[in-house]
Order: sequence, then structure tokens, then C-alpha cells
Amino acid sequence: MWNFNPPPRAGGLLIAILIAVTSLAIAAFSSSSNTPHNHNPNHTHSLLTPLLSTTAQILLPNTPEFNLLLAHRWSSNPLNTPPKPSLIVIPTTESDVAQTIRHANAHNLPFLATTGGHGTTTRLSTFPRNDGGVLIYLRNLTKFELAPDGQTAVLGGGLLTGEVVRALWRAGKQTTTGICSCVSFVGPALGGGHGFLQGRFGLVADQVLGGRVVLGDGEVVDLLDTDREDLFWGLRGAGHNFGVVSQLTVRVYDVVEEKREWAYEVFTFTGERLEEVYKVAEGIVETQTADMMHWSVWAMDVDVDPDKPVILFTVVYNGPMADCQKYTHALHAASPAAYLSGVTEYPNLPMLLGADVDGPNCKPTGTAMVRAADVVDYDIDALRNWYDIFSDTVATEKGLAKSICLLEGYSVQAVQAVPAASTAFPHRRQRLLLAPFIQYDVGNSTLDAIAERWGDAMETAAFGGSERRTYVNYAHGHESLQALYGYEPWRLQKLQALKRKYDPENRFRFYAPIV
Repeated sequence: MWNFNPPPRAGGLLIAILIAVTSLAIAAFSSSSNTPHNHNPNHTHSLLTPLLSTTAQILLPNTPEFNLLLAHRWSSNPLNTPPKPSLIVIPTTESDVAQTIRHANAHNLPFLATTGGHGTTTRLSTFPRNDGGVLIYLRNLTKFELAPDGQTAVLGGGLLTGEVVRALWRAGKQTTTGICSCVSFVGPALGGGHGFLQGRFGLVADQVLGGRVVLGDGEVVDLLDTDREDLFWGLRGAGHNFGVVSQLTVRVYDVVEEKREWAYEVFTFTGERLEEVYKVAEGIVETQTADMMHWSVWAMDVDVDPDKPVILFTVVYNGPMADCQKYTHALHAASPAAYLSGVTEYPNLPMLLGADVDGPNCKPTGTAMVRAADVVDYDIDALRNWYDIFSDTVATEKGLAKSICLLEGYSVQAVQAVPAASTAFPHRRQRLLLAPFIQYDVGNSTLDAIAERWGDAMETAAFGGSERRTYVNYAHGHESLQALYGYEPWRLQKLQALKRKYDPENRFRFYAPIV
């Protein structure tokens, strides 16, 4: 059962900022398409309680647990006010979810389902505040069943990524997941899902073989039904639009002894070395194997440069350090200002990156705005322009000095081996995910407009001259449907047809909506 203890605060390592917003995702989102009626939460509580299992919980606004849960992870983007429902339901069964949805519909109440609470899209601000909204908190849906043949696992919709990784590892298994331990497993999968193992196995969504989904009218459907193949397609890439996932069945893989170790290297360079560093990075993109991935982070480090952001360039390799260094000799030769390295096992990688459940990236933040640009290659001129915009503002607006920029280079061999038309995920050709991540203290409203303009400028610079494409789990809220879901006309036509079929009342519209 979920308890109401928030994760302890922890100091970050040098590389703790590396994946501050990886897999920013919410398990599922939904709402009535009509204006909700004002209602008495106590009355709703009395009506809904008899419909739920005896272990389900309903939290009212006057309870300490209610406010603690809402503060547990939500960021405070001024354009994305955290959802403030008038009631929180914590189901323990799939039936609890279905009954809550049916009750909400019968009383014209919007509902929103979540697990990890990492969403930062401004679309979340459209969820009604203090006006009848029902939050469905899925954390107690923690089913974990490994099939007797060891090739698949059934995972509950409330499991967090770290829980899945550790449970599989204890059984000698693994699969592609998101990177942050405190993010839900299901949330990233609904938008595709990038992760350490995607070069070998594909995206998180590519591991999904089936599942059970509660639709917007409360009907529970099985994705293995032959007449649900269209929903199965849409769920893998645009799943936030169609239902609340109660469980998924996914492929899992043996952990072989020679692949237990992961080597990592972190190189720090000053900003004037940008062109040199990313010339090397261009070569890494072309040669990195399915077992290798690289990221870089731009962030202030006054010990290296008191005036401008530094470049932290990290390589992670599933194998021994000697093999990793075959790909990083040019970075060593570039004489970095700082360097660290080590070897660990897969479940420990989030801890090294500050993304374990007790780490700095898994605690409530201040104000956070995320932008994202999915691109095929590094455009060094565009990177220089982006870096200069970032650096100039950090230097003049000290309140924004916590901000970072992420440049994520996952392996794509298995991702690109999946036929592009076989799922709703539209960005298989893109090899790099570039993301400005703007942070500043809560309540500093004087920076709101500055941060928004700054984000616009950095996002535009990051794209360079490339077509605008954005990973939906990093969506800011202003993107076009084409940027999120693909430019092929047939993709949007198919998604919108699915929307009319499975959610005609548009109840799922609070996260990167198709309509």
C-alpha cells in the first residue's frame, strides 16, 4: 500500500543533473468533456465508497495526506499549475478504477489518473482546480508476475520504474524502461519510452505485448482481443489519449553474465570547447554500438568556470571499461577540465545519475519548464547558438542559474529495426533528444515571462533548420500535433479515428491531447 512519506532530500553528485527530466510522464489522463458541476466532496465520498473495494482509499481536501500527495512530486510551472482536485481516489483493483470513472461520468466530474506525477506540460493546467475534479492515484496497482517460461512479465499500472528494474534483476531478467527510478513504468511507455537498453531491445513501448485498459466510459478492455489491434497500435506512442492502463504484459530478457557490468565515463569541458566536443560527438553518433549511449549536460559549475555553463559529456557502456574507452579516446585526448569513471550494475545506474528514488532528481522541484527537440544529427552551428542564448541568460539572470540543457544520445539500432508504421510512436528516425530544462525557485514570478521567452529562444535554436519534432513525454504544451505525433497525414487521421472510436467524449485531454 502506498504510504504518505515523501522521498528524503539528498545532495547531488557532479552528474546528478544528467537526467533531471528523463521520462517526464504521467500514466494516463482523462476528463469529462463538459463543464463539471460544483459538488460536495463529502457527498461524493459517501456515494463512491460503497462502489469500491474495502482496501481502496478516498482522500478529502481537509486531510493532511491529501495535500502531501499533491506536493509529492508536481513541479510548479506557472503555466502548468499542479492539478488540485477536490477528491483523490487510491484504487487497489482494476474494478476500483472502472467504478471511479463511471461514477465521475455519472456526476459530470472530470478525472485525471497518475502514478509518478512527473508531467510538466502546460496542458495539465486545464484540469479544473477545486471544482469537482477527481484524481485517480494508481500507486497501489503493483501486480508483478513473471511468466513460467521467463519470457514475459505482467506489470501493474502503479509500478515505478525502479521497482520494475529491481524485481526483474532479482529474477535474472531485464527489459527496456525509463531511466528515473521514481517515474512510473507505464507512463513513458505510453509516449514511446527511451532507456538504457533501447539499442538492444527497442523502446519501452516496443516491449509491450498486451495489457488491460479502462476506457473513458469505464469499460475494461484487453489489448490481446483481436478487435483491439487498433487500440494497441495507438497506445504505443499516443496512449495518454485513450485510457487508464491497469496492467501491461511486456517482453523480458535474460541478464547474461558478460553483460552485468556497465562502465561510465564523465568528461567536463568549458563552453569554448563546444565545437571540438561535438565534432567528436558526431563520430560517436555514427559508431556507437547497441550497448552504448551518450549524453551531455550544460550547467553552471563555478569550480570549473564561474561565468559560463560547462559541458558534462557522459558515455555509458554495457560492458567492461576497456571496451568503453575504445569509443572515448578522442575525448580523453581533448584534455577535459575534469573526469570521473566507474563500473556498476544496471539497477545502480540511476543512483550514479541522481535519479534513484532518494536522489535529487526524484524530489519535488521548484518551477520547471521543459522544451524538447528530437533531431537526427548534431548541428554544431545550431548548438553554438543555443549555448550562447543559454549562457547569456544564466549570466544575467542569476535566479535561472539552476537551469540545465540536456542532449541525450541513446542507441537506436533496435528502435529503428521496428517498422515505423507499426506503432503510433513517430520519431524512430531521430537519434538525438535535445531538451532545455528551466528551473528557478517557486514564487519568483518576476522570472516567469523571462523564462518562457528564454525557453522559446532555446527551443528554436536547438532545432536549427530541422523539422520540429518533440518527444511527447517532454511536451511543453504548445507543440503542433504534427510535431508530437508525426507529419504523415495518415498518422493523425488514424489517431483521430481512434479517438472518435474509443474516447468520443474527449475525456482524456489533459496530456498532449490529439483533439
